[in-house]
This record gives sequence, structure tokens and C-alpha cells, in this order.
Amino acid sequence: MMWGLALCCVSVLGLTYVHSVEIVDVVDDFAKTECQGTHVGFGFSGGHEFHYEALKRRYKDCTYVEGNLEITNLVNSANITYDLSFLSQIEVVTGYVLIGLLDVENIPLTSLKLIRADNTYNIMGEEYGLVLALTAEAEGKEFQKENTTDGVETEIYRHGLVELQLPSLKEISKGKVLFYKNPMLCFVNTVNWHVIVPGREDPVNYGDDAYRFDCPLECDPACQVGDEFAHCWGRNPLMCQRHEAPVWCHPDCPGRCYDGYILGCCHPECAIGCYGPRDTDCVLCKYFKHEGRCISSCPAGISYRKGQECIRL
Repeated sequence: MMWGLALCCVSVLGLTYVHSVEIVDVVDDFAKTECQGTHVGFGFSGGHEFHYEALKRRYKDCTYVEGNLEITNLVNSANITYDLSFLSQIEVVTGYVLIGLLDVENIPLTSLKLIRADNTYNIMGEEYGLVLALTAEAEGKEFQKENTTDGVETEIYRHGLVELQLPSLKEISKGKVLFYKNPMLCFVNTVNWHVIVPGREDPVNYGDDAYRFDCPLECDPACQVGDEFAHCWGRNPLMCQRHEAPVWCHPDCPGRCYDGYILGCCHPECAIGCYGPRDTDCVLCKYFKHEGRCISSCPAGISYRKGQECIRL
């Protein structure tokens, strides 16, 4: 996909806001399955409805995003009925995922398995593979005040993101996770982030109003496994976070492992995990797959790439 952008941006609290974006040209090369991501931060072009329709055209039927997935500026004040089901087929994002400046109730990235984060989102010297920021009443008043029965004035958020629906997410290969100004967001502390962001003692940064600490919503009972704390991404039983007990890898392992000893390291071309040490034992390839092997690039001259698959000519 070939495209160009002309943009103007400002920075507030380390977050970049692009207040004008001109899409110069867009050409589809891969006719779905693979689609090109964006690199405009919180920017959008041509009004909210045009922006929403552009997101649908870009990501409908897409399973593999080459670049960054930026889902922003979807607000109720625009009087648009948002149907974000077009996001539900995305399985791999090679860059970062940015979700912000919106107040829709959920983001159904239900098939997303891997955020490779070859490009990370940099904020104040920290690199992130997943960023959620400013997800309540993104436009106009951030909140409205109402008087309660006892006369105490409370802040009431009218619209906002409640569920980050990522039940298939198994790995963020680079960078940390950032939550900032998501006052209605639930099901953040019900996720085991350590199994998603490997090799980090502190995989998540929690900024101001990171999520709703007093959320009354709970995981479905189906998400309870034995005496373990229930892990989930939302209320529905389909939102349970399913993962095997984490294997603590030897410090010299380059990524995941299938055993805690030095000989139990996964091959560097593996993502998510593995069943053995070879590049044919990966649960998912980090980059590409060719004739059953996970490799860093498709063989030149004898194959072409479609998503993560190297197809022989």
C-alpha cells in the first residue's frame, strides 16, 4: 500500500496530537489479509464520520497489520453509530497499538494474538507497545458534575471505554503497556500482564486515572480456574484470559521457553511460546513462516509474502 501524509502536530503531556492530516494517496496492494497501518498518533482527517469510514476501509477483512494500529477519535458527540466489528479479524500487528481520544464502550480486537512492536510509541523516554489514553468524553467536556442526594458534588463520566476486549492476546514483544486517563475502563487488574509482556518485572505503567478502581463489573465465573484469581478482559465468558502457567525462563533465553533450564529456550524466531527448541516448534512465528519453519524474511526470488506466510512462486 502506497500512501503519503502531510500533518501538523503539537505535544501535550508527552502525547502527540496531530490536528490536521492530509491523506495524499492510498493504493491497496494486498487486497485484504494484509493491510498497512498508520503513524499519525491521535490525528485524523476530514471530520469524524470520514475518519470512521476510513478506518473501516483500511481494516475490514484485515488479519495482518504491517505497521501501527491506531484507533482514535471515535466519539459519541459526533452522533455516529459505531460498529467496530471490522477490527475483530486482526491477528498480528507489527508496530504498536494506540487506542485513545475516544469514548466508545469497547474495542473488539478479539482475534489479536501478537503485538510485535517493531515500532514502539515513545512517551517521555519510555517505549510502549500498547497505549490506552484519554478514553472518556474525548471531545467537549471531559465530565459533568451532578449533585447526589446527600448534596455532595460528584464527577460523572457520560461515555467511555469500559472493556478492552483482547482475549486472544498472548504477547507484546517489545515495550511496555501504558494506561492514562481511562476513568471508566474495567478489567485491567484482571489481566495477567506478566505472561503477555515477557522478561519485564514492571510490564505496565499506570498514569493518572489509569482505570476504574471501583469497577462493579466482574469476570464471568467460567474464567475462574481452580483457586486461581479469575483473569478476564470483559464480562462475557468469551473474554476469559486463557494461558498456561508461566514458565520462568533461564536468564540467557532470548525470549520464551518451554522449560526453565538453559536448554529449554525457544528459538529466537518464535513468538508467544514453543513446544521445543527448533524453529519448527513455535506456537506462532514472530516474523514469517516458510515451509513449516519460522524465519526472519521470506527467501528472495523464490517466494512472495502474504501476511506471515511465504508463498512459493
